[in-house]
Amino acid sequence: MFFTTFNMGYGVLALVWYIFVAIGAWKMFDKAGEAGWKALIPLYNLYIAFKISWQGMYFWIWLALTVVSGFMGASASDANGFMYYAAWIIGFVQLLILCNLAFKLSASYGHGMWFALGLYFFPFLFTLILGFGSSQYVGNRAYY
Repeated sequence: MFFTTFNMGYGVLALVWYIFVAIGAWKMFDKAGEAGWKALIPLYNLYIAFKISWQGMYFWIWLALTVVSGFMGASASDANGFMYYAAWIIGFVQLLILCNLAFKLSASYGHGMWFALGLYFFPFLFTLILGFGSSQYVGNRAYY
């Protein structure tokens, strides 16, 4: 009984989290000249975030690493094998890519490193700030 209630609570919390991020991303995408409805589709919204702030190619690299890491982690027979550690290293690279995406997204709206850290750790709040705040899209800063 406890685990069912706990899982339902976690599911509701995850849904609320997603709704806040989607609402903020909708407005954020509108400011960047993209259709806001693209924020509602999982993975596609991440692709659009890569596209408006960095390069879409890095989304495909991130996605490929996700698939490879999943297969390596699933095929690891023990916690001390090569596949297990390789999956952890690939997972760390994925986190670095997403951290860089937060930095590029922050720069695309005229903000700096501290705002990027907020986007990375508290996306439900900082996407709302980007979407509904006074931030303006200043362009893709992929090479800056």
